[in-house]
Amino acid sequence: MFIYIFNILKKIFLKIKFCGIIYAIYAKRKKMYNLIKNNIFNMNLINSGDNILLALSGGPDSVFLFHNLRKLRETLSFNLYASHINHMYRGKDAMHDEEFVRKLCDKYGIKLFVKRKNATEYAKELKVTEEEAGRVLRYDFFKENLKEVGGGKVALAHNLNDQAETVLQRIIRGTGIDGLSAMSFEKDNLIRPILNVSRDEIMNYLHENNYEYCIDITNTQDIYGRNKIRLNLIPYLEQNFNPNIQSSLYRMSETMERDKKIIEKYIEVKFKEVLKDKSDLRIAMELNLLKTFDIGEIARIIRRGIEELKGNTVNIEMKHIDNAINLISSGKTGKQLNLTDGFTIEISYDNFIINKTVEIVSDFEYNIVLNRINHIDEINKTLFATVTDIEDMSEVNIKDKEIISVDYDLIKGSLVARNRRPGDSMIPCGMRGSKKIKDIFIDLKIPKEERESKLIIADDENIIWLEGYRINDKYKVSAVTKKTLNISMGRQHV
Repeated sequence: MFIYIFNILKKIFLKIKFCGIIYAIYAKRKKMYNLIKNNIFNMNLINSGDNILLALSGGPDSVFLFHNLRKLRETLSFNLYASHINHMYRGKDAMHDEEFVRKLCDKYGIKLFVKRKNATEYAKELKVTEEEAGRVLRYDFFKENLKEVGGGKVALAHNLNDQAETVLQRIIRGTGIDGLSAMSFEKDNLIRPILNVSRDEIMNYLHENNYEYCIDITNTQDIYGRNKIRLNLIPYLEQNFNPNIQSSLYRMSETMERDKKIIEKYIEVKFKEVLKDKSDLRIAMELNLLKTFDIGEIARIIRRGIEELKGNTVNIEMKHIDNAINLISSGKTGKQLNLTDGFTIEISYDNFIINKTVEIVSDFEYNIVLNRINHIDEINKTLFATVTDIEDMSEVNIKDKEIISVDYDLIKGSLVARNRRPGDSMIPCGMRGSKKIKDIFIDLKIPKEERESKLIIADDENIIWLEGYRINDKYKVSAVTKKTLNISMGRQHV
């Protein structure tokens, strides 16, 4: 009888224990789901209707993010796509990863973009490391993918451990507050929804859910600088100094990020004070005012100017900033120094100037399609055109140089967007005689290197508008206008 009761109690205990384990697993899954969901909500990483392109290598981190995003899209209502680069230098393993990613996306109905290119050969072509060549390949491919789906954001699977490794890598190279802040949850069109999730949490989640993933054997070899940090330096620090070193480094990056934002707000004010003129190819600052600032302020203002023109500060090192500061101190007019990536700095009388070297823009011409975004790839711009009935002249925009309204019924034939051609001319609004586009550029003091990238809107007979200038007098809106053609300009964002 005792044995019988014991066996019953044992079965009950095992059931309770089993239920407890199941509940614990469910609770951990729910906790992880809520963590990522809160990251997205609290930091506004994804909005309803967004196109989200996941960088999907097939490794544990990206597969973890894949499964969480595919579940979250049901709640957040966004469009999910995936992008995979086969670098080809791992032979059969690389092909296995590609096939795994294809099957994974097919299973869950996710559109996948795949590209094959040998990163080793590409590195030789670019004269950079394989790591850098791989990065260039990835981000160029992301840009292509986003353009195809109509824009959006790229979701990257960087995690807490990646952040710690990045901080250590930058400390070793020598860095400041900006470098110590390392990666952000969001920057430009890049989002990192799992930046505060540890690799252990990722692996546990995958195993508990029986989700398969790929292993890149090169990640276990200390052949790259970053691998050496992960495989050698961090374990040494954990064993001899701080067992929670990765969490400590992550917390430090958060603190540095907050401090960086405070500094950036201050520098933004100072940058606007010294800024005299800016275009797509040139930033001019007031030299004498710039000289009055502290050397640290000058360094950050210069970096801010480069970022304004370049879009980022990649490859801008302290030596470049120091050279710029020395040039400002010397005040030598006409002297020009090379920075990197085709950017130069110079002193011109009372101006400190940052220049962007321009690639020659070949002739281009696009038919304008109404009620849709028209991409002008050669000059990285967009154009949106609509036709509206006019009832009130106050509806016509005449102040914004990037938006025009003309009399739609006066247009002859098709509408095109193009760059200038020899002999181009127009009648500027308010004038009677025709004026050559070349002379207009001279009057406006548009640098020669910028003129080929200025957009022209034309019909079959005349130029209707020159970007940044007045419309053709023949097409101006008048009291008899019934319909207006409205065109707005913008920048391509990918």
